[in-house]
This record gives sequence, structure tokens and C-alpha cells, in this order.
Amino acid sequence: MSIHAESLRVLVVDDEKIIADTMTLILKAKKHNARVAYSAEEGMAVSEVFRPHAVISDVVMGEKSGIDLAVYLTEEQPECKVLLISGRAFAFEQMDEANRRGYHHSILSKPVHPERILEFLATCVPCG
Repeated sequence: MSIHAESLRVLVVDDEKIIADTMTLILKAKKHNARVAYSAEEGMAVSEVFRPHAVISDVVMGEKSGIDLAVYLTEEQPECKVLLISGRAFAFEQMDEANRRGYHHSILSKPVHPERILEFLATCVPCG
């Protein structure tokens, strides 16, 4: 199955550098304008200037989580779509809490096949 999405600005956020860098390379190979950040805090800073159409973020990172990043983006850049990924069960519990507070984002379990990421990106539409 081949997924085609218009070229998007995509921010990849993961504290595991090999995962973040590999995903960024895959997205660039698919002609997306992809950038990387290695923490939620760095992701927030990069998003201020980069203004991504989509963010793919790990949930469990350092002081701030991917859920914190997703909430920030919902408030600051509501047109940006966020896909959260995690290999830890309690991340899904954290996501349930965010849902109860009115923040709804997609979450997938690690490992995530790149085709699933491309399927998500196919639902994102560039704006502005």
C-alpha cells in the first residue's frame, strides 16, 4: 500500500536520537520538510519558528512529556495535528487523563511501522 501526502512540514520529537533521526530521514525521503527535536521543550521552541503541519512525538521523555507538547500545540497552533507514540503502557493512562481534560490526540504503540506514520500524514492538510 502506497500512501501519498502532499509535502508537509513535520516535526519529529523523541529523546531516543536514533529513532528521531531515522524517522526524520524516512520523512525527508518521502519529500516532507522534516525537522527533529530531542525533547518536548526543544519541540516547543522549534515549533514556534517551524510552524509544523504535523508533529510525531514520543510520550515519555524528560521533564515534559509528548502529551505536554501536544497540549501546548493544541493551544498555540490548533491547526497542527499530533501523533503520539509510546512503548510504555502508562503513557496510555496519561493520554486518558488528557482526553478527560479535553485534549484528544492519536496515540500508537511502539514500534510503529513507517507506513502507519505515512497514513497519519496523509490525513494532514497543509494550511497557510
